[in-house]
Amino acid sequence: MEARRETYFQLFREIVKTISATLDVDKVLELLVERVPQAMGLDGAMVCLLDETGDHLVPRAFSGLESRPDKDWATLDDHLLDEVLEGNPLLISDSDEESRPAFREIFVREGIRSFLTVPVISRGQTIGLMSLFSRKPRQISSEDVDFLKVLAEQCGIIIENACLYRHQLRQVKYFKTLNEIGKALNSTLSFREILDLIVTKLPQVMGLKGCTIRLLDPHGGHLELVAASGLSEEYLSRGSIDDERAIHQALAGRPVAIYDATRDPRIRYPEAARKEGVASILAVPILVEGEILGVLRLLTAEPRSFTESEVNFAVAVAEQGGIALKKAQAYEKINHLLKTLERQERFLKNIIDSLHAGLVVIDPEGQIVMANKVFLENYNLTDGQVSGRPCYEVISFCNEEACPTREVEATRAPATRVIEISRGDGKQYLEVVTSPVLDSSGRIEFFIEVVRDITAQKLLEKETMERERLQGVVEMARAVAHELNTPMFVAIGAAELLLDEIPEQEASMREEVELILRNLKRMSLLTKKMTQITRYQAKDYVGDIKIVDIEEAAR
Repeated sequence: MEARRETYFQLFREIVKTISATLDVDKVLELLVERVPQAMGLDGAMVCLLDETGDHLVPRAFSGLESRPDKDWATLDDHLLDEVLEGNPLLISDSDEESRPAFREIFVREGIRSFLTVPVISRGQTIGLMSLFSRKPRQISSEDVDFLKVLAEQCGIIIENACLYRHQLRQVKYFKTLNEIGKALNSTLSFREILDLIVTKLPQVMGLKGCTIRLLDPHGGHLELVAASGLSEEYLSRGSIDDERAIHQALAGRPVAIYDATRDPRIRYPEAARKEGVASILAVPILVEGEILGVLRLLTAEPRSFTESEVNFAVAVAEQGGIALKKAQAYEKINHLLKTLERQERFLKNIIDSLHAGLVVIDPEGQIVMANKVFLENYNLTDGQVSGRPCYEVISFCNEEACPTREVEATRAPATRVIEISRGDGKQYLEVVTSPVLDSSGRIEFFIEVVRDITAQKLLEKETMERERLQGVVEMARAVAHELNTPMFVAIGAAELLLDEIPEQEASMREEVELILRNLKRMSLLTKKMTQITRYQAKDYVGDIKIVDIEEAAR
């Protein structure tokens, strides 16, 4: 008895030492199934742990069996689980006395005569079984049972510690990954890059088969597949999943975990999942400030019960991705708007530059906002040389006290002025039209000043006026000449007859008549010149009075 206790104690120390030195569960379990039967004089052992569903036992380590435990063993383990669910061991001293078919079939096939099973407990819950067997009848003492229970307890501790360690490692890994994803998402505003980053990064970190992102169409309300990885085109094009119950739950803002995608009634295409090799699915909403943007789906190749940390990680990534997508959408809208505005600005500038008049836009403080091509060419300046400068520093006819914008600012109505500028070769005439641009409240936002050179128009008006004046002079001269010609011809004829009748000896009288005749002929020549006037030419007469210079005008 003492020797056995010493053996148990040494084995216990070895197991505790191993547990303290490693968090490798399989290594500890292999040690247990190998050393415990030797220490207790039995033929074999097996440790089974509950799968992720918590419904079935899965062999993790065994010894003394001809082959790996099959589905019959799984059936037996399920029965055993029911037996020891309350935490009590199960002892079968002689299988010949066992009447339960599930037990007898395995015992006969493996040649097992004695069998002991104790529960593996972690945090007060049964998470598996530790079983020992002998191919010869064996009286297993209560001390053996207690020892096995202690070892099973240590097994539960190592499993719990390993789970905690894995959980912490996973948490650290998820935290680092979340940080990396966050940095990557913040480094881009490309909608496509964000989608591709999420669907490629998550499978790498979480060991997934594939990942998809579906976004809600804002117009039709349908889910549109926008990104995917690890899945075939056939599976992705299997049809709409809008009506899936799992999708409805996700769109309601709740994560949905599907353990078996090939059987769960919440999945619309279970056969497609089976063909694709999809086992489990986690669907989480892409939620930003209460708005559902879409659904992120994680798909595994092996059945998986998604842990709380995995769900939280997926939710966090979906939230970060949603924020990034929202920013990218806003950026694309702003970029599109800016491009539209740039096109409109170019179009407007082309129109303004095509004007033959100079145009300048002035803000309420008198600063030049923009100027068109004609204006810049007239002043031999560039756009950079005028933008932001006070208008009176650039525009020659403008000064700080008498700026055209002052009148418009007071009246809120367009104003037109004609400005005369002296040049070396004459005068230049500019027409300046200043108009206000009002906002919805009636405040002036800008002044638009259009400057046209109307020198040619002014010269044309002057020429037209002179032509009209000449026409009047010509018509009047001809009218006067016509009225004077008839009586003048009569007077000349009468003077000539009178001269012929005056005797030669009447010299003084003849001189007077000849003087009259010469003046009449001079008047006749003058009326002839009046009919030959072709231009308007004036000369000084008395004081400020001017008269028509007939001699010059008739040349």
